[in-house]
This record gives sequence, structure tokens and C-alpha cells, in this order.
Amino acid sequence: MTAADLIAAFRRHREQFEAAGDKAEELRTLPKDAVEILRDLGVFGLKSPEELGGTPLDPLSFCDVVEELAYIDVSVAWAAMIAAGCNGIAGGWLPEQGARMVFAAGRPLPVVAGQLSPRGTGTQLDGGYLVTGRWGFSSGIPHADWLIGMFTADASPPGAETGPKRLVVFAVPKEQAEVIDTWHVAGLQGTGSLDWKVSGLFVPAELTYDFGAPAVRGGALFRLGMPAFTSNEVPPLCIGLARRALDDMTELSTRTARFPGGPTVSERAVFHKELGRSEAKVKAARLLHRDAMATMWHTAKSGATPPKEEHVAATVASIFAVETCTEVVTDLFRYGGGRVLALSNPMQRHLRNVLAARQHVGISEETYEAAGLIRIQSVTAKAGDGRRPGGG
Repeated sequence: MTAADLIAAFRRHREQFEAAGDKAEELRTLPKDAVEILRDLGVFGLKSPEELGGTPLDPLSFCDVVEELAYIDVSVAWAAMIAAGCNGIAGGWLPEQGARMVFAAGRPLPVVAGQLSPRGTGTQLDGGYLVTGRWGFSSGIPHADWLIGMFTADASPPGAETGPKRLVVFAVPKEQAEVIDTWHVAGLQGTGSLDWKVSGLFVPAELTYDFGAPAVRGGALFRLGMPAFTSNEVPPLCIGLARRALDDMTELSTRTARFPGGPTVSERAVFHKELGRSEAKVKAARLLHRDAMATMWHTAKSGATPPKEEHVAATVASIFAVETCTEVVTDLFRYGGGRVLALSNPMQRHLRNVLAARQHVGISEETYEAAGLIRIQSVTAKAGDGRRPGGG
């Protein structure tokens, strides 16, 4: 399906997805019927290489799909987004034999969950590693088939003196890990982001790769590299969420007065200003993020690997988009008064979800520091060349 086909399908399933989102709040994970709809639509393969059975979309089309699904329901969109991204990481970077194990011929596309943070250690043995560790925030793990994680390992061969550490990504069938139900949270409750661990598990080398290595298949989409490969996930989700909050608060404002006998919120000039400013902020954040992703995609399609400056710009745009959406939803929320605190009101869920998304490991202010340093280095270099900092 094209992005337009998927968006049309999402709208046909809107009632089911919204009901699934309500149920997910109780289950703390996405209901099986919603998972099956996503699977049938091929959503989990939207970042997987074609040679492994995926139907990859370009980065901007993937933004369209995630944004539309998040407008309908964030729990559904988060499950789709994470599975598509984790599937793509496994499919694009694992060695050939390992990738064919995960994406087994004649079987439906797998669902992969996990976390790319070095929360474990690995001892190198003949043919693989002995891995021990615990990984958290593994969204969608209740309906996953495989898990991915990262561990630190010695760079030196067995028997040699200990050398520098390497970061190694690995994949493991879910049944070989212990899943730990830790997901009792205030936001993104319906995403099933549980912990998992392994202890002394042998992981064959074909199910591992060194973090930072180039992808081994998949073409231009995988030439983006990390973190750009996943930079089109949380930002469009938050933009879709903010758009929905704008619509929900606008509708609520027409039947809400802060004081008995007073004007409705929709009749107040201050709220008119807030709506206009909020919509402009969401559109601006969306455009900034899309522009950064488009620049990287142009570079990747040309056959080149995007440079550091493009990676930093895309990550900064991602952070800015999520921050902006968080501000918008927070500002809109206060116009609802006490009634939006009720669990039956959608605005409280929008606020909880966007605040939780803001905590994602990929949304860190440290990238602003990197962007500022690049700017200082650029200006310093121009000054050293005798050029004016303004570009003269």
C-alpha cells in the first residue's frame, strides 16, 4: 500500500482503533484485534527491506502515516511506529544469516521490540557472545516475536589483553528472554513497554552487529544511518497528537464556560489567540522537521551518507517538534478547567501521552549542545579564513 492507501484504511478503521486505544489503557498494551489489523495492513513492514518481505516507505511518507494514525489514537500509533522501526533495524543491519532467521521465509513478518541502549554485557566466545543484561521500555513486547538489545563487549579477541569496549546490537527470540511486567505508568499506558532480561544467554554472531556500522541491505532508506533512521517516528506521532488535541479542545470550548452564566471558552478572545498561536506552532514544528528529513533523504537517495551536520539538524528538528507539541497541549489543557481532569475526557490522555513521549531517550537537549558547537566551529573556521562570520 502507498501512504495514501494506508491513511484511507486507517480512517476506515478509526472506530476500531479508538476503541482499541480505550481498551489499551486498561490492558496496558494494545489489544490483539488492533495488532492484527496493523499486521494485515502491512504496517509492521514499513521500514523493513524489500528483500526480506517488507514494503518500505520513504521517510516523509512514513511521517504521514504515523501522524495520521496518532491523530486517531496514540497507543495504536506507538505500537505501529515502534514495531516498524525495530523490524527495520533488525532487517537492515543484521548479517544475512541472522536476518533470514528473524524474517523467516514462508512466515508472516515478525514483530520486533526492544531498546538500543547498552544495558548488558557480552563475553565473546567462539561463534558468538554470552550475554547478560536487562532492557526497559520495550514497547509492544507483549505481541512481539523477537527482541533487540545492546551490550558492551571487549574489542580484543578471546585470550588477548582487555581492550576498548564495543557496542554490539543483538537479536533474540522472545521465548529465550524473561519478560518483566514493570509498565505501571502515568502516560503512554497502552503501549506495553515492559522490561526484559537474559542471563548467560549464548547469542550467535549472526544475530549481532556492531552499533554504528553501515546497514548491509535496504538501499537509500538504510543509508540514512542512525539516529536518522528513527528520527521520523516520535515527532510525527506528537504532531498528530497535538492536532487531535487542537480539534478536541476546540470542540470542547463551544460547550464549556469557566463560570456559571459566563461566556463559553469559544467566545473568549484570549482563547481565539491561543488557538491561532497553537496551530501556527504545530505547523511550524512540522515543517522544520519535514525539511530536515527531506534534506537527509535527498542526500541518501543521491548515494551518499548524510554528514554529521545533517544528522544533528534532523535530531534538533525532532526534539523541537516534540517540545513544541508538548507546549501546545499543555497550554490548551488549562482552558478546559477541572472537567478535563476526568479520565473520560480525551484532553487528560493527550496531556499524559505527550508528556511521556517527551521523555523518550531520543528527545534529549544534549543535541542542542551539539548543534551549538557545530555553529561555533563554523563561525570560528570562517574567522580563521579571514571571512566575516556572517558569510561574507
